Parts: sequence; C-alpha cells; structure tokens
Amino acid sequence: MRIRLKRLFNYFSGYPIHLKIYVIIVAAIVSVALISLLVIRISVTDTMSVQLDERAKSISGDVAARTGDLLLTNNIYAMQSLVNDTINNYNDLEYVFILNEDNEVIVDTYPNHQVSTDIINANRVASDEYNHLITFQSEAGVIRDAAAPVVKGMDATVRVGLRDDSLEEAISSVTLQIITFLILLIVVSLVVVMKLTRVITKPIDELVGLTNRVAKGEMTARITNYPSDEIGDLTESFHDMLNTLEHTEAEKENYVNQIITRNRELMLLNDLSDHPDTTKDFNAMMNRFVRDLVLELKLDSAAIEATIIDQKQTFSYRAESCPEMNSNCLITCDCDCEKKQANVFNVFSIFAHHNEIGQIKICSPEQLDTYSHKILDSIANHLGTVIENNELTHEIKKKEEIRQMLLEKILTVQEDERKRIARELHDQTGHALSSILLGLKMLEDAKTPEEVTKQIEALRKLTHQSIEDIHDLAWQLRPTILDKFGLKTAIERYIQDFQQKLDIDYDVLIKGIDTIRLTPEMETAIFRIVQESLTNIFKYAEANSVSVILLRNHDMISVIIEDDGVGFDVEKMMNKDPSKFNLGLHGMQERTSLLGGTFEIESEKGRGTAIMVKLPMSSERGEADYENTYYAG
Repeated sequence: MRIRLKRLFNYFSGYPIHLKIYVIIVAAIVSVALISLLVIRISVTDTMSVQLDERAKSISGDVAARTGDLLLTNNIYAMQSLVNDTINNYNDLEYVFILNEDNEVIVDTYPNHQVSTDIINANRVASDEYNHLITFQSEAGVIRDAAAPVVKGMDATVRVGLRDDSLEEAISSVTLQIITFLILLIVVSLVVVMKLTRVITKPIDELVGLTNRVAKGEMTARITNYPSDEIGDLTESFHDMLNTLEHTEAEKENYVNQIITRNRELMLLNDLSDHPDTTKDFNAMMNRFVRDLVLELKLDSAAIEATIIDQKQTFSYRAESCPEMNSNCLITCDCDCEKKQANVFNVFSIFAHHNEIGQIKICSPEQLDTYSHKILDSIANHLGTVIENNELTHEIKKKEEIRQMLLEKILTVQEDERKRIARELHDQTGHALSSILLGLKMLEDAKTPEEVTKQIEALRKLTHQSIEDIHDLAWQLRPTILDKFGLKTAIERYIQDFQQKLDIDYDVLIKGIDTIRLTPEMETAIFRIVQESLTNIFKYAEANSVSVILLRNHDMISVIIEDDGVGFDVEKMMNKDPSKFNLGLHGMQERTSLLGGTFEIESEKGRGTAIMVKLPMSSERGEADYENTYYAG
C-alpha cells in the first residue's frame, strides 16, 4: 500500500504547481457536491418511496370501495370499465385486477387477459387487514403491489401494481440540478483560482525559465526583479551557484575536449548496437551509421556495400563539401569537390564466417591516421556480426510469424466450431431433451392406458424429431457441398432442404459470385449466417415467406435475410445474457466482426425481421483454381 501511495505521489508531483492547486480545489468542491448529491438522493428516495407506498394503497382501497356493489350484483362489465378507467387515469400503473373468493381473476387490465400465477399468489391480504403492500422486481422495473379487500366476508381482493417511474424521475431531476450547479461552481472557482495562483507562480516560473536558459548554456543569465520572500532567497542562492558554475566551467572544458575523440569511437559502435526487428529499421540504422561515420571521422564520403538477406545493398553518405558526388564518386573518388584537391580512397572488407560479404569504401581528404584505421577495421569486423545477426533474426521472425499464423488459424477454427455446436445443442437438442423429460413425467402421472398410449406416441414423435435434428447438426458441422461446389450452390441446396421442412414461400437472389470463390473464412461465415437465420425463422418467426439476397458490389459482399414473421424487440433481445439467450444472433455478430464486416438487425413485433451483413472482400479466386482449392471449415 505504501509503495502504491508513493507511486501516486511521484506521479502527481510532476505536474505544475498551479495545476495542483486547481486539482485540489476542484477535488474538494466535487467531493462536497458528491456527498451532498448522495445525501439528497437517499432522502428523496426514502420520502418518495413512502409516498408511493401510500399512493398504491390509496388507489387499491379506492378501487375496492367502488367495486363492492358491482361485485354483489356480479356486474362484470362495470368492473372491467372501472379497472380500465383506473389504469388510464394513472400513467405509472402497471396492472389492476380483481380476484374472487377462489383467488380467480374476475377482471384485469392485461392485453391478453392472462395474469401470471406468480403475480396472483405474490400478495394476499389477511381478513383483518385493510390493505397489504409488497414490492418486487419485474421486467418493467420495481413494482409496488397493493392488495385491498372489496367487502369483508366475501374474500374478494383488488390488486394494483404501481411502477417506480415518478421516483426515478424525481431522483434524476435532483441529480441533474446538482450536477449543473457543480459544473458552474467549478468554472467560477477555476477563474478565481487562476487569478490568485498567478501571484504565487509568476516568480517560480521566472526561476524555472532561468534554469532552462542556464541548461542551454547561458551561464550569464540572471533575474533582475524578484520578491523578498522565500522565493527571493532561493533566487539569490541560485545566482551564487551560477557564479561558481561559471568559474568551474572553464576548467571542465579542457577535460571535455580530451574525451571527445574517445566518445566518437564509442558513438559509432553504439550506432550498431541496436537490434532492429524489421528490414526498414535495419536499413535506417545502417544509413544513420554511415552518416555518423562521415561526420565523426570528417570524411568526404563513405559507402557500405554488402549482401544482406540474399540482396546486394548500398548505404552511402557524402559530406556537404562534396555536393556533386554521385555513386561513381563513392567508388573511385574521381569527382570535383569544393576543396579542389585529390581524395584518398580506402577499402575495408566485411567478413562473416570467413567469407567476404561486403566492403566499406572511404573517400577522405587526406590519408587516414593509425587511429582511424583501427576504428574502421573494428567497425568492419563488427558489421559482419551485425549483418549475420540481422539475417538470423529475420529468419527466426519469419518462422515465428508462420507458426503464429498457423496457431491462430487452428484456434479460430476450433473456437468457431465449439461456439456453433453450443448454439445448436442449446437451441435444438437441449429443448428437445427437456420436452422428452417433461413427457416422461406426464407418462408417469398417466392414469389410463389410453393416456399412456397417447403420451408414448408423442414421445416417439419427439424422439424421432430429435434424431433428425442431430442428423442435421452432423451435416451442418461441415457441409461438403460448400467445399465442392461453392457458396452459391450450398446456400441454394440448404434453402431447398429448409423449404421442405417448413412449407413457406421463399425467394433467393445470388449475384456476383458465379465465377469466383471467396476466401474459405468468408464462405463459411456467410453460409453459417444464412443457416442460423433460417433456423431462427423456423423456430420463432412463424413466417409465411422468406427472402435471401447475396450480392457482390466491387469489393463488398452484402447478405440480407428477411421474413414476414412475428418479429421481436431487437434491443431487448441483444441485451440479454448471451450465455443463456440468443446464442445464434451473437454468433452471427461474432462471425461478421472477425471478418471486419458490419452486422445489423431490423425488427419490430408483428412486422417481421431483416438481418443485413456487409463483409469486405479480402481476397478471391478465379475459375482457374476453382477446383484445386482446399477449404477448412
């Protein structure tokens, strides 16, 4: 913990002082505002919760009082009108229904007039109670269920379900107001703090500027006007230090000149100490080295000619004093330079495994001294090792890339198959086995031979259907027709089989891929998306017609699957847990994403569904290699 705090302190200590002051003040303001927001939210929530409880009880009691006479006269129509008017008058009511003495629904406000047994049994009012309230979580949010007896002695009950809409609106309104006030407060505070902070930080900024000027070599720089406080004392001490440094700088200059020559040699060797990962980086390192070689040894030009990764390459550089030097001059030194004097030409061989792989060619304005010869001999020997290591690194990297590509391909194929099998087993086999298990339970409870025979026949049909589904799954694991005849034929064949299972109208349009083959990954993905879409239509859509469109437009493949079925709420469906629901839709989305495409679903209840997929074409194959292509699925 102490180490983390120390790291945090070191991190923030690097920021300017004025920024630290801003952060501290803003943090204090935000902290107070957040605490206030929390307290107010809690207070509003508690108050509104009590009000909503009383409101739910009041509504249920009011409906119960008005229902007494209607229930005694068994006026069902009037009671239905009463509950309908009640839910229309209150926007945050989820439901209203009336139960008789047998706990059966007399009237309700549900569109399909089907009240869940769980809701009916969730709240019961005792005979001696005027009202009873419970709270539970539903798909519509938090519901406050109030139960009120209609007439004592009749055991009839009015049930009212009230949502938390008004509570959420009140909390949101308070939160928005506090956040708005917080933003305004921060803005005003920053303006004030910026003015006050400038008074403190101006002398510090001047002192920092002085240190930067000194760092650039301006040893005579000084500050003329500074305050008389602690910052002023610091400025005077800094001036004294500069006077001392200015005196000692002259003494150090002589010593520095003595080590410059040694530093040149180390710098040249350091240029070759990098370990470039790519050919581009290696070439950049060699170009940088040749440039530094010319500049540090004060040469006219230098060129390195070597065979690197089976290619002959040349890295060269010329001094500004020889602007007319070209490739021939680098080899012969026979060119006109501003110095108007003959150049000296030297060659140093580069060896690797006792074989000459290149040369260093030098043009110098005069004969190289012994020290320069030793440096160039050492560099030539080191270059042989550098080039050899670069070739080994390139070979190892190439092999590693191939291995990684193969591994990723294997893992991708395995994972895709696992996900697809999981989806199929979940949607088909799992449901079928559950139905068989339920049928066995009903068979166990059967009381007559006729019921046993009827249940056995139903189980036999269900088992036969499960076997067919498993056979379909085995065929779907890898349809051979996709490998042999391509995507167009595979889709048309699958849709024909699909139409035989479900007698509906279907329309297929496939254009642009008659004479080409897409990549194996793309063909498999498109086939699986069409397959999953038709499977969902078969299970859930209750459609009368299906349309499948596959078009190629330049470098883009578009796939559209439409039906006129019951449709569904897309946002609600996609937000469900993918490990429990809609595995198929998430699988299609995942396949599309892996290929860099886009996946869209358009659907409304009662208006059918449209799935639209767009995939970029990464590669394609013509008719010449159509039959000789291997596809991994």
